[in-house]
Amino acid sequence: MKTTTTVIRGLAIDVLVIETVHADVVGTLFYRAEILIRERKSGAQHLVRRTRIPGTGQALARDVQRRGLRALETFKQAA
Repeated sequence: MKTTTTVIRGLAIDVLVIETVHADVVGTLFYRAEILIRERKSGAQHLVRRTRIPGTGQALARDVQRRGLRALETFKQAA
């Protein structure tokens, strides 16, 4: 198993993308990505999204680097 953590730093918060991949010679057996928001001042973490679709963690990390936190607005639940 291989775990990759990507940290995107902001002014008040950090966005963490934690990807866990387990692969063999044939292909990917297991993939899980968690997107967390960590407050800089307190260090509190809040889980935004968890997914099992391969590659979505890195795609989200690229979107957050380009668009900022507006990329995470798609995950907000309708109230």
